[in-house]
Amino acid sequence: MRNILIADDHSIVRLGASVIISGLIKNALILQAETYEEVYQYITKQPFDLLLLDINMPGGNNIRVIKEILQIQPELKILVFSSYDEHLYALRYIQEGACGYLNKNTAMDDLKIAIQSVQERGKYMSDTVRNLYIQKLISNKTEVEKINPLLKLSNREMDVAKHLIDGLGILEVSNVLQLSSSTVSTYKSRVFEKLNVNNIPELIELFKLNEE
Repeated sequence: MRNILIADDHSIVRLGASVIISGLIKNALILQAETYEEVYQYITKQPFDLLLLDINMPGGNNIRVIKEILQIQPELKILVFSSYDEHLYALRYIQEGACGYLNKNTAMDDLKIAIQSVQERGKYMSDTVRNLYIQKLISNKTEVEKINPLLKLSNREMDVAKHLIDGLGILEVSNVLQLSSSTVSTYKSRVFEKLNVNNIPELIELFKLNEE
């Protein structure tokens, strides 16, 4: 790997990741982006071998961005580097095409291991994500959803739920996800029905209970 793009809206994270990558990969060209718009500007102009991607950045924050990026550069390795809980999001992003998912709360040494794994094997799974993957393989859908009801949600429903628990209203979610307000309202209703909750505080509490 030689051309690497670090996408994160926090400069300290980009700096730390750059230092680690520079130590791992000699003569690497490392570029940085702090919004999804900048990510798209870069990947439409030149090829990259690795994209270290924070999924909670201005202009994005939805699961579909993985496929959108891979439509532009199908061979690009995307390592998601996020503060979002692995239990809820890792497999969703990997199934969309990311080569790995790493939680930001882990030690920087784990980032080094993840990048080395992607470089050598083309993918990375932490012990947590690997266990989730195995559990999903050996369990049927109903059993998995009993363990964690949030897994009942589709990717789009999860996107909407995630923004609702972050305090966004219907119009704000529609702007972020580029959906009509009526469509967002429909997704919200589906989320409430599937999870058997009646309001946002109950939704927040359910997410808290199932993030561990």
